[in-house]
Amino acid sequence: MRVWYGVLIALALGLGICFATPAPIDSRAFRSGPMPEPTGPFAPNRELEACVRISEGEVRHADKLMLDEAGNIYAGDETGRIMRLLASVDGTYSAEVYAEPGGRPMEIDVDPDGNLVVADLHGSHFLIDAARASRRLPTLEGLPFGTAGVAVASDGVVYYGAHTERYGDSDEEEAFLNMLAARPTSELRAFDPETGEVRTLVKGLLLPVGVELSAAEDFVAVAEFFAYRVTRYWLSGPKAGSSDRLVENLPGMVDGLDADGAGTFYLSMPAWRVPVVDWMHERPSAKNQLAKLLPLLLRLGAAPESTPGIVLAIDET
Repeated sequence: MRVWYGVLIALALGLGICFATPAPIDSRAFRSGPMPEPTGPFAPNRELEACVRISEGEVRHADKLMLDEAGNIYAGDETGRIMRLLASVDGTYSAEVYAEPGGRPMEIDVDPDGNLVVADLHGSHFLIDAARASRRLPTLEGLPFGTAGVAVASDGVVYYGAHTERYGDSDEEEAFLNMLAARPTSELRAFDPETGEVRTLVKGLLLPVGVELSAAEDFVAVAEFFAYRVTRYWLSGPKAGSSDRLVENLPGMVDGLDADGAGTFYLSMPAWRVPVVDWMHERPSAKNQLAKLLPLLLRLGAAPESTPGIVLAIDET
């Protein structure tokens, strides 16, 4: 009995210390619509089981893939390398280290001159030329975190999502704390390499992770990871200079956005939404308390149950 009394006292003291400790975040309430049912276009299927594995072990934790005209595949990995999978005529691929800019390369696009433009999670963009030499672009001065999405227009302008707040000591902790904080402080920006000018196009975003241009380049789309939506900023036409939602209240967290250049966007979602997360998003005080325990939970290996991923195709309307 004395053992149980000791356990209860220790638990009470731990909870008291937890509630007395300042939270690492000052979260905001976020409300989305009811989670869509897995029916209609969201109904599960087994189509991706027909995929063929073309590489294993060469790229560590790739975020987004980019294909060139020859069918070669580029991807950044967590070691700071840009890997290239070279396509062979027999349909196989061989891997090579294309460049080593450092940081944490996330998304990759190509500019009109054939240079790779790489978004770095930890603070900037790299431009990698044909000689595989890399240099930083002055896109993110003064920001404590970095960026994940990037798209280069035919005129060379670089569009990207900028994260303006940093939490945690690791990328994993950062991602969870950003989700709990739900602070709409990220931005969609444009960098003109000709003039060096950086413009903020949209404010109030929630962790932008993917950026893409429409086929006619009349708008730029940006995926917001924990907001379950894709925001659109109009570059031309009657709505130029304004923003709206291309799609929202999606069934999963959007962690990738790509376009085929012919009017279709492809969204990758690593998991379905979790009802308890939607519930907590409306309760900032509960999220602040959970944020105090997050480092311990991650060390113990606690994580949401894995669910099937989703690849969703949507048109430009």
